[in-house]
Amino acid sequence: MKLFVGAALSIVLWLGMGFNQPAIAQLIGPKNLVTMNIPSELSRNPIDKKLGEVSTKIDLNNSNVLAFRRYPGMYPTLARKVIRNAPFDTVEDVLTIPGLSDREIDLLKANLENFVVTPSEPALIEGGDRINPGIYK
Repeated sequence: MKLFVGAALSIVLWLGMGFNQPAIAQLIGPKNLVTMNIPSELSRNPIDKKLGEVSTKIDLNNSNVLAFRRYPGMYPTLARKVIRNAPFDTVEDVLTIPGLSDREIDLLKANLENFVVTPSEPALIEGGDRINPGIYK
């Protein structure tokens, strides 16, 4: 039975192959080809673009608390204060956060060259991800 069905299907397909070819050939003419517009500049994800601007420095307006772990004494308390008082216009504005102790100001001054300020990116600052990015070890 399987052999009969296979043979019948093969005959039907073989007979049908020759009848549709002229109709298909008419559709392939130069007037019917689909052209694809390729943008001259590839669009970039805003997060990748931001990472390209910042390099290895901590972006005070867009980084989360875990980024501050690289510098002793800054994580978690001082990092949280910086993030809660963002955005900043300049790196030096971080020194004007209300309620900083002298020790915290000294820590920030010692690390000013490790910070950068860029415009806030909504994809990085919306929600509570700056305080709790959801990375658990």
